[in-house]
Amino acid sequence: MVPIVSRAAACAQLLRHFTETLRTWPAGTALALRHPDLPKAVLHGGVTMGLALDFDEEGPDDASAVFTIRYWVIGATPENSDRYFDLLVAAWQADGRPTRVEQAHPRAGYAETTDGYRLSASRSLNGYLSVAGSTPPFRLRGPHGPHSPNGSGGTGGSGLLPPRIEL
Repeated sequence: MVPIVSRAAACAQLLRHFTETLRTWPAGTALALRHPDLPKAVLHGGVTMGLALDFDEEGPDDASAVFTIRYWVIGATPENSDRYFDLLVAAWQADGRPTRVEQAHPRAGYAETTDGYRLSASRSLNGYLSVAGSTPPFRLRGPHGPHSPNGSGGTGGSGLLPPRIEL
């Protein structure tokens, strides 16, 4: 696997994985931070978390981090979210991805891509489906970090991925 050198590159590839995920579901399905049926359940725009192993007493030393974000699946309702869940897990398995599924209520499934991204799907207690993705580690500092002309290090997630993804 080629190491990822920037948060921007990691998030661009994560967006491609989310777009591939949409292809497993019926036309018109979208991923969104805001769900029209759940106005108070707004998801945040993702978070960048530094990896503790890269920090010493004086702070980060060529630190790396991962980016994680979760989206609601628009089109999956409490009545049909099991079907959407099963379609996604079947697609992960057909791609040969290592997959783990928890059938307990609420259901949850996990997979890892060949390039090191981690994906998950889970049903909320009220039956709505969401998907999440995490990047492999990327560098926070250095030639592609926050102090470079195209810097992408630091924390937060605003603007790294769109608030809505659709085909």
